[in-house]
Amino acid sequence: MSYKKFLRPKEIKEVYGINPSTLSKQRYGNYGLPYHVVGRKKENNRGGIILYNVDEVEDYLNKNHRGTRY
Repeated sequence: MSYKKFLRPKEIKEVYGINPSTLSKQRYGNYGLPYHVVGRKKENNRGGIILYNVDEVEDYLNKNHRGTRY
């Protein structure tokens, strides 16, 4: 298995068990896992590829762990 630095939402589900719809709601509500958008123009609020940095996700989950897997 190759280790990636960034994961797409479907890969987050495979690794951490967090549904892409949950991730979408978190992005819309400005809370939850930290993410990056690649390929989006600054003046545009749509489009681009959503990526999650594995190190940032691990840090977030470790700091915000509340007795469940997520």
